[in-house]
Parts: sequence; C-alpha cells; structure tokens
Amino acid sequence: MMRYENLQIQLVDTPPIQLDHVEPGFPNLIRNADALLLLVDLTEDPLFQMDILLKELNEMRIRGVGKGPISLAESGWVCLPTLVVGNKCDVKNAMEEYRKLENRFKETFPMLPLSAREEMNFEELKREVYQLLHIIRVYTKVPGKDPDLTEPVILKKGSSIEDVALSVHKDFAAKLRYARVWGSGKFDGQMVKRDYVVSEGDVIELHL
Repeated sequence: MMRYENLQIQLVDTPPIQLDHVEPGFPNLIRNADALLLLVDLTEDPLFQMDILLKELNEMRIRGVGKGPISLAESGWVCLPTLVVGNKCDVKNAMEEYRKLENRFKETFPMLPLSAREEMNFEELKREVYQLLHIIRVYTKVPGKDPDLTEPVILKKGSSIEDVALSVHKDFAAKLRYARVWGSGKFDGQMVKRDYVVSEGDVIELHL
C-alpha cells in the first residue's frame, strides 16, 4: 500500500514482462487494474524495454493511454491510464537515456524519472499516481459538527451528490432531499440537489 496524504493506494508489483513470455494469469491481472505504471531501467536500453512492453501489452489487447481523454476501446480491448517511470536516474549517464525516452514518448504518456535506491521523486510519483486514477476526495459531515478530514470518500471525477450518498448507504440515496456543500460552491453551505457534481476537497452535509 502506498500512502498519499490521507488515503492508501494499492500497488501490485507484477513479474517483469519479457519478450514472447507472459506469466499465466498476467493479462487478467493488468486488465482488472485501475491504472498502469510502466517501469523501465534507465541503465539497460529503456527505449528497447518500452518497445517490448508496448508490444506485449498489445498482444494482450491492453492499450496504455497517457495524455488526453481516454477513449472507448474496441471490443475485447482494455484502455488503462498509464505513467512511464524511468528508474535508476541517479546512476551516471542514466538521465541521458531518460531524455531519449522522453523525446520519444513525452507526447504520448506522462513520464517521471525515479531513483528507488535514493528515494528520489517519490512524492512526485505519489501525486502522479493519484492524478492517473481520475479520482477525487470529498468529506461528509453531520449537521452541527465538523467533518472528519482523515476519512475521505473516494469517488470518480464527475461524481454527483447522489454518488456521495450511495457511498454512505443505499438508503441515503433513496431518502436524500438535498445537500449542503462547502468548498467548490458559490458560498459555504450552499444548498444543492442530488445531481450536483462534486469537486476535490468538497465537504458535504446530506439531508434526508
């Protein structure tokens, strides 16, 4: 688990992808993920590694999507938001290899140089992963009390007040009359309907 501020993000460390060799069950493992980190070794021809990764993912009918909106995939294909990470950036000449990688893929994928050994860019990695997931954090509060900012409700971007209510309990969504919002509204405590789209950091008071 990777902690980012007040939430935990699960990382699955998979076996390495090798040319013409895929571990049993590996494609389904990736297909069921929310996002994809392509990790390459900057000391071992990272351009070649990327070619292999993309080729093998293509064979699995998995498409990494980087910059721009995620389009609907053809039947049988899965599209996953993707970040390319170049490890061992602290090694001599590694950044030269990273720049070659960047020149080729920077228009396609978000990219980040990293050093696992020196723990370089770890905080940047956490932020990039959070952005990659296309999620937001909102907080609920009971009328007359302060919100618990340590326990966010995690939702997909574009979610509504009704989605917030559903995340608490299905009965809340059925009985919801209105909500009050602090954060992105025109004024604190603004009364909104169930179809109001919530934003990162909003505090929401549900009224049944």
